[in-house]
Amino acid sequence: MGMILLDRRQMLGGAAMLFGSPLPGDALAQERFPSRPLAVVVPYPPGGSVDLVARALGDQMAQILGQSIIIENRGGGGGAIGALAVAQAEPDGYRVVLGTQQTHGTNDALIPNLGYKTLESFAPICGVCTVPHALVVRRDLKVASASDLVALLRSEPGKLNYGSTGNGSSSHLAAELFKIKTGVQAVHVPYRGGAPLAQDLVNGIVDFGFVAVANILGQIEGGLVRAIAIASDTRVPQLPDVPTLSEAGVAEVNADAWFAYFAPARTPPDRIAVIAASVEKALSADPVREAFRLNAVVSHWRPPADMPAFVAAEVKKWAEVVRLSGARAEP
Repeated sequence: MGMILLDRRQMLGGAAMLFGSPLPGDALAQERFPSRPLAVVVPYPPGGSVDLVARALGDQMAQILGQSIIIENRGGGGGAIGALAVAQAEPDGYRVVLGTQQTHGTNDALIPNLGYKTLESFAPICGVCTVPHALVVRRDLKVASASDLVALLRSEPGKLNYGSTGNGSSSHLAAELFKIKTGVQAVHVPYRGGAPLAQDLVNGIVDFGFVAVANILGQIEGGLVRAIAIASDTRVPQLPDVPTLSEAGVAEVNADAWFAYFAPARTPPDRIAVIAASVEKALSADPVREAFRLNAVVSHWRPPADMPAFVAAEVKKWAEVVRLSGARAEP
């Protein structure tokens, strides 16, 4: 009786059938996803707006997916440390990052030797929300609108100053975009965060600044500073009487900070789709809506199919702002 020769894959296939387990190469395709907890890296310290959004959505996503969502805060390096940790993770969908305009829009241009390339190192999952910036002036500055401010800055080039939440921050780059589009000059005063910036606007130490609405809303409502425009396509519900910059006659200064989920490059598309669907459903949950409302966060769902073009456009846009302004990240 002759011998029957089997190649290695046939032998492994027989073993897989015998023991009821898939071949290693087929594991991702056959495993139910998710079958264990997911980790969401927040590339900033606890307590900030990115952390708040991740936790509000995570609670709902856990119910939808039937698995725990573990929030990991890995701050530092302008969000680059947490983003890099996900870029280097296994591309299996179990470790993702809630990225931002900073981590996945500006860091490529701002930080030398970043360790990742946004368009190569990640698979974008979906957009989640925006955090609008208000153009805020000290209360005694003699301007009533954004066009008035532009006229004043043009008449006194370099005499006024503006504050930001730090070198290379979204607040800083919003102001640089404003300067580029209007051709004005002003002196940059960087702060370490929104609270000290808001305080010095109240005290009249800085003349104006682009500040996340959530960080300055109380001072605006209390009459301690004045919001004269919103750097978004639409007005924000918390400040319905404040026009957008476009409405005020200053075009092409859309500077929303945005949040979006990213997985490591080469994560299977079907897993991307599962996570994205859970996020979309979570965004409609009442607890998430309320958390967003209280913190001046605007829900803005962006599906997986739209994300590559959106992210590429953002990287290009902010690279040009960095180039023209000479902006640098916080050392």
